[in-house]
Amino acid sequence: MGQFTAPAPPPYGIQAPIQQINEYPLWGTEVALALYFTEVAGMLMAIIGALELTGKYPSMAKKGAPTIFVSTILAFAFFAYDLGRPLAATSSPIEALVNFSHSWMARGIIFVSGLLLFSLLYMFSIFLKLPQKLARSTRIIFAVLGMLFGIFATTYSGFEFAATTGIPFWNNAGIPLLFLAGGVFVGSGIGYILAFVTKGEEGIMARRLMAKLLAFSGIAELASWFLFLATVNFIYVFDEIAYDYLLSQSAFYIDLTLSALAVIISGGGTLALSFRMMSMPKEASKSLGEIKPADLPTAVKYAILVAAVFAIVAAYLTRADILFAGQYAYQVAPMTPFQIVSNQPIPVGSFGWRG
Repeated sequence: MGQFTAPAPPPYGIQAPIQQINEYPLWGTEVALALYFTEVAGMLMAIIGALELTGKYPSMAKKGAPTIFVSTILAFAFFAYDLGRPLAATSSPIEALVNFSHSWMARGIIFVSGLLLFSLLYMFSIFLKLPQKLARSTRIIFAVLGMLFGIFATTYSGFEFAATTGIPFWNNAGIPLLFLAGGVFVGSGIGYILAFVTKGEEGIMARRLMAKLLAFSGIAELASWFLFLATVNFIYVFDEIAYDYLLSQSAFYIDLTLSALAVIISGGGTLALSFRMMSMPKEASKSLGEIKPADLPTAVKYAILVAAVFAIVAAYLTRADILFAGQYAYQVAPMTPFQIVSNQPIPVGSFGWRG
């Protein structure tokens, strides 16, 4: 687990069954990466889909659609690698439909599968040569469906963690909000990179928009972190262990530092442009607006590019921090893919498909 490697947790509770259960594999870096690429694909699809509805960002769509599809493939690849028996998961969408009403893992399978399907169809609708009216309506339909599945795919794991009563540190209503904010944060970071290499007025408008979204989503990310930490229930000794462990990890402070720097840089750059526009004479500003929108200053454009990279790294650390801290303190949970209730402690890493 890299920076998250930690010694075995100290003994708590009745040890005999705990030691036996802890022999099962846990969720590791592969799952953290799978969850990360799910949020990358999901929220980037939501952002690109929203831009598609305006009809003003065709170049962004052409760059974003393949990025979304590749990110979804990477998410599936890391999930399959962690499961160890990827062929056994081919029937999972059918089983997930049966258990959709009561299992967050089942819902997640449907949401991520739908994201894969509609991101692929959206990409085809962009690059295939269709009649103009049909192409526009097709792109909008697949963009809207992709947005819906993208948002649900990003947040389902937050609700799944929050519903996992067997790991008290995860049983926190702040996690879905934290994961959603992190998804918008990384989506806007990648969106800015795509806008950075987009030319013309479209690139200018996209850079300005993504810079603002990066700043606001970064603020939401930090606020969600503090909300989560403030609502940890210390009645459970496992929560206190996980909380202390989280605060002892360098990755946690790197996460917060990178997020704060991304907010300061992107927010400062956006304010600099606003003051620049306000300081112009009204005649010059009006004339400039008739020609093209004002671009970010060159130094600011590159500074926000660095902030976008910070956001991409911080978003991964957020999910990894939550994943590993909860497991460190309490390495078992009553969670299997499709069961409603269980009186048996089931290992966290057991999906039912693992070899």
